[in-house]
Amino acid sequence: MKLEKILDTLNSFEKNSFLKIIDSIISKTPRNTKEVEKILTETDKELRNVDSLNVARVFSLIEDEYFESVKAEFVNTASQLDILIDIIIRDGNCIMKRDWFANLYDKEINKLNKKLKEFKSIIESSNPNLSQKKRRDYTIYKACLKTAYTNDLENNQDPKITSDELSILLTLSKELKLSQEEIKLINYLIIPLNPQATEKLIYVTVFS
Repeated sequence: MKLEKILDTLNSFEKNSFLKIIDSIISKTPRNTKEVEKILTETDKELRNVDSLNVARVFSLIEDEYFESVKAEFVNTASQLDILIDIIIRDGNCIMKRDWFANLYDKEINKLNKKLKEFKSIIESSNPNLSQKKRRDYTIYKACLKTAYTNDLENNQDPKITSDELSILLTLSKELKLSQEEIKLINYLIIPLNPQATEKLIYVTVFS
């Protein structure tokens, strides 16, 4: 289904939530800024008042930046986007009922907690199935992630990972050749896996 048709089926709250993400990307001067500004100038409207067809045109121009923002969310464990994508891919339903989604989420959390326990045991023990190089790579990424997440505590601020820190972590994980699954498990070893309310999960799934 084309994006403009999807937008036409959304209510104003859902559509505006999506447009906020697009606005945020535009404010950071994406590669095709001039083309985007031309579309908005031609319509003589703010993005939230532009028709669905032109929103789709704008989106096509910032699609690469949108993809990067989504990719970054896979490292941002607060959104739990990695877990949600796994649920949607495995389930394969075009339309998923709220209760079924919540049930799958609970199962995924339980499964992930089990994986985390096993993964932590492998890293901290002298498991012969884990090479010294791999153990070193895990240790390096884990230590850097912990520093990035907790250094705000020194200034009496809530722990978080800034966009600059996230960029460095993405580069580090790439150089260490860590898989997405390895990154996910190490992330959740440092940043607590806190189950989210179903409403928030649905919002993240639709608009991230």
